[in-house]
Amino acid sequence: MKNEIAGVFYDDPKMSSKDLDQIDILSEKDCVEKWSAYISKVSRHYMRMRDDEWPVKIVSGKNCFYHWLESWNSDNFLEFSNRLQDIGIPDNSTLIVFWMREIGLKTSWGVFRRNWGNFLYEDEGCILVLPERDESLVLSNGVAWLGKRSEPKT
Repeated sequence: MKNEIAGVFYDDPKMSSKDLDQIDILSEKDCVEKWSAYISKVSRHYMRMRDDEWPVKIVSGKNCFYHWLESWNSDNFLEFSNRLQDIGIPDNSTLIVFWMREIGLKTSWGVFRRNWGNFLYEDEGCILVLPERDESLVLSNGVAWLGKRSEPKT
């Protein structure tokens, strides 16, 4: 399947062909460039980030947004999807989903919101960046944290 990243993104549960067509897997080069521009110029993975990098700051704060693991394990995708909709981000907003510096994809907020379970194939999670907005989410170890993105540390 052209829209699968083994061990990270998977078409299970089945996504609509319309949503699958809106997922663009980034080349390693493009992903590295976008990671450096939005996430970090020094760390290549969330688990290796320093305390002063914005994804770690979001997770260490009181910004817990949703505990998604139980919903994911029970195939109950509607509640978290509704919570994501309540943030007020337009469905057509560009979203970049990163698992690490070299692995990511570009899609729309609506595709992610409707199919979030497909993007959490790996429970270490992912970092969600909306290039036109400050809001970002970090999803890791069964929890989603919502916060403001800042400039990457150098």
